[in-house]
Amino acid sequence: KIQQDFEHTQLHSFPHLEPYLAALEQKLILFSPYFVPGKPGTKFLTGLVEKGVRVRILTNSLASNDVGIVHAGYAKYRKALLRGGVELYEMNQNLTREQRKEKKGAGGSSKASLHAKSFVFDRRHVFIGSLNLDPRALLHNTEIGVVIDQTEIAEKMGAWFDRNIETIAFRLELVKNDSG
Repeated sequence: KIQQDFEHTQLHSFPHLEPYLAALEQKLILFSPYFVPGKPGTKFLTGLVEKGVRVRILTNSLASNDVGIVHAGYAKYRKALLRGGVELYEMNQNLTREQRKEKKGAGGSSKASLHAKSFVFDRRHVFIGSLNLDPRALLHNTEIGVVIDQTEIAEKMGAWFDRNIETIAFRLELVKNDSG
């Protein structure tokens, strides 16, 4: 991938996921610690909602993120995603200053932040891999992953999300302000 022009996408991970995304009918759950959808990703995700797909995303909050600039890149798309019906959840755990320093080192702990990269498609298929949903990962990084065609695993991951999301993360909402 890194030795090819950007137009040569056969070695990119995301095009291999497009058939699963195109076939979505009901539910998509995304776990992505570094989530920067950009305008195309925002349009795509809100388009899924328009088609009747429930889209739920878990990513790191600013407090649980070890790379503040990534969060800044994501933050500017939150309103558009929420207005488009995408459900956004952010990890509700704070990293201490020491944990941030530790995570930057080689042996960093991931206990206080999301590091999983996985997608659940209609509770029928699961992608697990190294692919974050950000431009760098989609275009530049060499990423790997596997799609598992196993309804039982997809159901369990979806049920885990349903059962635990309110305790590990907070849900973002748009609230109308009376003062303007």
